[in-house]
Amino acid sequence: MRLLWRALGSVLALLGALLVVVTPAGAATSSGNLIVNGDAEAGYCTTDWTAASTMPGWTVLSGSPDVVCHSVGSFGYPASQTPGKAFFAPGNQGDGAMQQSVDVSSAAGAIDGGGIGYNLSGWLGGWTSYAGYAQVSLQFRNGSGQQVGSTATLPTVSAADRSSSTSFLSRTSTGTVPAGTRSILVQVQFLQSSGESGYLDNLSLTLTTPVTAAALTPPVSKVPGYDHVFTVMMENTDYSQVMGDPADTPFIHSLMAQGADMTDQHGVYHPSDENYLAVAGGDTFTTGATYWPNIKSAGTNLGDTVEAAGKTWKAYEQGMGTPCNTTTQYDAKYEPDDAPFINYTDISGNPARCAAHLFDTTQLTTDLQSAATTPNFSWIAADDYYDGEASGNGSAASLKVQDTWLQQTLAPVMQSPAWTTQKSLLILTWDEDNSNPDNHIATVVVGSQGTVPAGTTSTSRYDHYSTARTIEAALGLPGITANDTYATPMNDAFVPVSAPAPTNTLTTGTPNVSNGANVTFQYSTPASTVSSTNWIGIYPVGVTPGQQSSLTWQYAPNGSGSLTFSTSKLSGAGTYAVWYLYSDGYTALAGPLTLTVS
Repeated sequence: MRLLWRALGSVLALLGALLVVVTPAGAATSSGNLIVNGDAEAGYCTTDWTAASTMPGWTVLSGSPDVVCHSVGSFGYPASQTPGKAFFAPGNQGDGAMQQSVDVSSAAGAIDGGGIGYNLSGWLGGWTSYAGYAQVSLQFRNGSGQQVGSTATLPTVSAADRSSSTSFLSRTSTGTVPAGTRSILVQVQFLQSSGESGYLDNLSLTLTTPVTAAALTPPVSKVPGYDHVFTVMMENTDYSQVMGDPADTPFIHSLMAQGADMTDQHGVYHPSDENYLAVAGGDTFTTGATYWPNIKSAGTNLGDTVEAAGKTWKAYEQGMGTPCNTTTQYDAKYEPDDAPFINYTDISGNPARCAAHLFDTTQLTTDLQSAATTPNFSWIAADDYYDGEASGNGSAASLKVQDTWLQQTLAPVMQSPAWTTQKSLLILTWDEDNSNPDNHIATVVVGSQGTVPAGTTSTSRYDHYSTARTIEAALGLPGITANDTYATPMNDAFVPVSAPAPTNTLTTGTPNVSNGANVTFQYSTPASTVSSTNWIGIYPVGVTPGQQSSLTWQYAPNGSGSLTFSTSKLSGAGTYAVWYLYSDGYTALAGPLTLTVS
């Protein structure tokens, strides 16, 4: 009997232990991974390390981070030390940064009660002996967006840590979530002192309390529906060249006044053609300086999706002469790939289809005579002289040539029945900048029927995948790849970001960068102090503007905008003061803003 009771007691003890596990009190006591797409698996991974790609779940602040396939072993990339197909890399614009905000308000009670821990982990790496590295930080914020507590960081991985091998190493950081935290800003910076920046994979953030995690969804579109979309892509011109020479670009600047100036727009590749493909097909499709006829992509393109939606499209190219002609017999400067559709095999390999959609720009004059004959989607291309390339790559002479052609070509568009009686959208952009690694280009968005508020200025960062997503949203088309599907449409053009009464501001999302890297500053000023000669200058700390010359400077001619500086023009590592100054003088509109170069 004594043995029976002992056995029964053991069984009851075991049952009690099991009950503890399955009762509500034993439910999940920690969150899952709260970072959306921390493992890079949701992105469209590229096999070309220089190709920028969209980062689903993340907002890119600077540079051109990309999602690279682990399979790219021939380039010396890491073997799959971490699970999955892809990892985050710095892209082709040097230093870069991206961030996302994690909403933890569902756990407010537990967090404010104290003792809630966090665990930040990830695999960090780099390429051979290059000193570039990835830096991950957490900033805890209250309901008003103000920081509470101190910033947490993930230990970095140096080339020495990796024994100068191309590899990943695991890193972890733990701590306590400050009371009052309602969101956690996760920021990733890809930093380099020379050569390649670092890599990142499998980034995870968990809390020791249940939290409602966000799901990955495409960014919300604020683009209205349109009957017609006209897209024009010019060539090889920096944003600063357009903005710095209004005398030679009066028509371009008049379009900005009528619509929206996207001040922080970027190409996704150097050199040219891959940028065309990014807009038309959601991917760069090829590697390096590859041009027609060597690009033979079997990928889906906008022509396919427009037709699948029951809509019409045409590409109009100056100098084509007869439909689908690919020779220069009518124009020595004609380039068949300045409308990207010739690069897709389902068009180039189908002569009848090609001839039904690719035309000389003279056909545009005929098609604009009525809204019914105007395609729902039009791509309009200048030849290689008038698009800015052969005429001087953004020089004053080139800008004058571009501006004249744009006025002659686009004024009839904006006077056509499709524009005046229906809802039409014009997107004017450039393929790439002339020389800068940040690929900063001008982009103007104009809409008929008041659909784009006149004089709008956007400081949000967009790129060619944003352009593609805007076209798709305007025409009700699906995305083609993850690049355009998860790109943020150029929403600011249609619903300008509301803000308090304008004030003088000077900000940057990356106040800490490595020596030689680029850094982008956003600025704004009220209408009463807008001047074409307002400027931003970078000085040594402690120097008041006017006491000595700035180390580097640029004009900030608009009411708001973005300017990108290279730290290679500074005096090396150290701390600097950035000032926003009025009308070629030294009256401070904003600043000093501290910039740390390491």
